[in-house]
Amino acid sequence: MKLSFDDLIIFISVIKEGSIVKAAKKLSMPSPTISRRLTQLEQAIGGLLMYRSSRKITLTTLGQMYMVKFTNLVDEFIETAENLEDYHQKLCGTIKVTAPISLTHQWFGKCIFSFKKAYPDIKIDLMATNKLVDLADMNIDIAIRVGDLADSDWIAKRLLISKNILCTSKEYLPHLHDCANPVDLLDKNLININNNLIWPLKNTNKAEYYEVHANPCLVMDDTELIIDAAKAGMGICFVPSQFVKNSLAKGELVQILPDWIGNARSIYLIFKDRNYLPNRVRVFKEYIENYVNKNL
Repeated sequence: MKLSFDDLIIFISVIKEGSIVKAAKKLSMPSPTISRRLTQLEQAIGGLLMYRSSRKITLTTLGQMYMVKFTNLVDEFIETAENLEDYHQKLCGTIKVTAPISLTHQWFGKCIFSFKKAYPDIKIDLMATNKLVDLADMNIDIAIRVGDLADSDWIAKRLLISKNILCTSKEYLPHLHDCANPVDLLDKNLININNNLIWPLKNTNKAEYYEVHANPCLVMDDTELIIDAAKAGMGICFVPSQFVKNSLAKGELVQILPDWIGNARSIYLIFKDRNYLPNRVRVFKEYIENYVNKNL
């Protein structure tokens, strides 16, 4: 029979409390269970550790030797375990996060700022990147990802569905008097994230699909800059609707061809383990979900 460290903890507790009854209350265990575990420990050691009744214990020479050798070790173990549990449960420590640059600029950064005001003792370590970093290698706690996800043992919860829409400024609207269908976009000023402009559009009212292929008049590798360019009258942008919600409400942008939108893309909140999340990570995860529900 192997020596059990749990049984050693019970043995030391019985010694400290002075009786099996008191140890049972301290450990929230039935007295018969403690007696059985002590017998199990003695069988593993191969010798008697104590003479005992429910009210009193008397150590043997072997029991005194084990008490001297293991009391400090058990105390250190219990203290370390309690400290780790506090670290796991308390709202402090560091959360490592990664998210796409555009989402960070548009709303996730604001979400982090709001969270930090509510939980100042939690440190957020954010990696804003459009690269698909290895979450495990980077010790990431929470990731925000857009679109199809690779198979993974990480848990993905959909935050929202993103659909690109066509927008421009009131300044550029006069150039669009003849723009009634996506094909009419081909000779207009189109602003894109790269030179390979492909805008997939589907009609919300009919079973129609059109893919715009054109040379952009302006290329900018940041969605926020693209939106700013459209506001400045540079042309038409094709961007996620939630990114321009406020600009549309303020009249800084106008949606064009509203019956034509991009394919739906899901935005996911990704985390490692639903059951064993540190409390700080669980709180941040729930904060992100509530922030999206209220603001997007």
